[in-house]
Amino acid sequence: MSDRVSFIAPVTSASNSPFTALPTAVQWSHHIVGPRLRVGDWVVDATAGNGHDSIFLAERVLPSGRVFTFDLQAQAIEKTRENLAKNVTIQQLAEVTLFQAGHERMSELLPTEARGRLRAVMFNFGYLPGGDKKIITREETSLAAVRIALEWLAEDGVMTIVLYPGHDGGREEASAVQCLIASLPSMEFEAQRVGYLNFRPTTPYCIAVRRRAANA
Repeated sequence: MSDRVSFIAPVTSASNSPFTALPTAVQWSHHIVGPRLRVGDWVVDATAGNGHDSIFLAERVLPSGRVFTFDLQAQAIEKTRENLAKNVTIQQLAEVTLFQAGHERMSELLPTEARGRLRAVMFNFGYLPGGDKKIITREETSLAAVRIALEWLAEDGVMTIVLYPGHDGGREEASAVQCLIASLPSMEFEAQRVGYLNFRPTTPYCIAVRRRAANA
């Protein structure tokens, strides 16, 4: 559950000629999701972390949209609440629902009318930045949550998953999630993996999934 940023940071070369670095995994997730959202959409931040994805989503779907945010840790939920309060109005904050619960409980906690209506679901696996690094997302619950998100996506809705193979358990989780996504029927979903080819194999990467329209 890494810190999120929604821009590509400029980099300056040794000759002082400005250029732009390629997007990180988190930045790719924002590039993929952002243009697809409209005011009024319903969306999920499945791993609150410090709230950066929740803010990113809220800025695009509020007012009149809905943001549902999940995290098992009270620290993450409170930090997300604080950061949201700095970026959205009190009225808009009422349209954000924070669940201190595992994302594998989405089908239990989301309103039933959200099924088939979610325009975006964003996952950012791993551990809470600034928190206890021993508390991490787990393969079993991560897979369960991804399966629920796939079922609840709207037609043309997207899901992004940022995976971190560098920490203990991260490689196994990333491999399991990638295998699940690779097995999806191409008539119903399209899926891509985006990441660096020449960096360490532990470098985070992004998987994006789109539910295809029924008449496509």
